[in-house]
Amino acid sequence: MNRRICYRRRILRARPRGRSGLQLALVVVIASTACRERELGLDARAITATSPQTSRLVTPSVPSSFVDVVASARHGVVGIRATSPVKSGPAAMFPGAPDSTPDVSLGTGFLIEARGVYVLTNDHLIAASRENELLVVLPDHTEAPAKVLGRDPRLDLALLSIDTPRLHALPMGDSDAVQVGEWLIVLGNPFGDEVTAAAGIVSATGHEGASLVQGRTMGHRAYLQTDARIHRGNTGGPVLDTAGQVIGIAVVSGDRPSELSFAIPINRVKEIVDALRDHGQVARGWLGVLVKPVTPELALSIGLPATAGAYVTEVKAGSPAARSALRAGDVILQWGANKIDHRSLPWVVAATPVGRPTEVIVWRNRAEMKLAVITDKMPE
Repeated sequence: MNRRICYRRRILRARPRGRSGLQLALVVVIASTACRERELGLDARAITATSPQTSRLVTPSVPSSFVDVVASARHGVVGIRATSPVKSGPAAMFPGAPDSTPDVSLGTGFLIEARGVYVLTNDHLIAASRENELLVVLPDHTEAPAKVLGRDPRLDLALLSIDTPRLHALPMGDSDAVQVGEWLIVLGNPFGDEVTAAAGIVSATGHEGASLVQGRTMGHRAYLQTDARIHRGNTGGPVLDTAGQVIGIAVVSGDRPSELSFAIPINRVKEIVDALRDHGQVARGWLGVLVKPVTPELALSIGLPATAGAYVTEVKAGSPAARSALRAGDVILQWGANKIDHRSLPWVVAATPVGRPTEVIVWRNRAEMKLAVITDKMPE
């Protein structure tokens, strides 16, 4: 009905006296096409708003501006300072400044809600303070003494507390739902005088292949990759999606900006923030195996009904895996209540309480079997 009304109105408005039939037909075609385009646009918006598959609010095309996102998040971005000058601070990034330029600024942090409002930043900033007292520069330019509640050097995270009322934390997003090609914004405020912003896309969400379920390899796999520039001043700052939710924490990869930058996914932070707040550190479980993906060819060769699980390629001598009778060639299908693959296994193992037995289901000799595995604390 709406289409017919629109069609008739356009014909009546475009029918001057003396026009030929061909001219009138052209006007009618143009008018009806415009109406259809407008109706399709409305239909598309309605589908986007009501589709049950849409779990995150993201901009589907190139946004015209990030001004609103930055304006809504700037209240939660803070600067991290030392009480005395340190070398190689953010001031050294300016053109012509030597790398040894002394500065009290260290980098950026942001406000996070974890049964109270705290400051989250990179652990390497705390290490760079060289035992100096730390100051947090709030959005109103005031400074507040900060106390280090917890540190996790392995994931490069530190949690700080400040005795300041009425702070508003930034909303957390879901980094596991992030897809390659999405827009993101990196915020920073190292000097406490102005929020800076850099924009780019997610260029990678992780690295597949063999992964050691221990130590540094986990940290490498944790990073989101982006082409947004992250420099010394932005490190520790929030990485936002286009809905203004934090999906990661900026981490500088060197002294100078590179073509690619990295961010710690916010879901990895959610897994350990309680431990940082309550215990000051994170005790991760360690298994001691090398795993790789289960391919269709591999599944067929070992009689596995589905392409699932993590294929064990190596078991470290003396590790919890060796003590539990895990073997190279096993496929770990389930860890406790969690169905796993080669990507999720490291995080599930790390979150397992140390010293407690866990029932693990593996595929061996063309059949499922159960093993009891007791993890150790991850070696430093």
